[in-house]
Amino acid sequence: MCAILKYVYDKKKAGKVGMAVLGRIVGDYDLDNKRVLFILRSLENESLLKSATSGNWAFTSDKEITEEGIREYREKCSENKGN
Repeated sequence: MCAILKYVYDKKKAGKVGMAVLGRIVGDYDLDNKRVLFILRSLENESLLKSATSGNWAFTSDKEITEEGIREYREKCSENKGN
C-alpha cells in the first residue's frame, strides 16, 4: 500500500499523474498482478486514489492521489511521519 501511495504522491508533487501504476509496482517490487490490483481497488474504495482522466477518458492503471490519500501517506508511510 505504501509503495503505491508513495509512487503516486511523488508524481503529484512533480505535477504529473501516476502512469501505469500497476506495471510500475509489479515490476519494481516483483509482486503478483492480482495482489497489486486488489490493493489499487482498496485504495480507490477508501478514496485515497482515483483514476486519472485525460479529457473524457479514465485509464485503469493511471492514478491520482486524493487529499485523503496524501494525509494517509504522510501519517502512515512517509519517513517524516507527522511532519
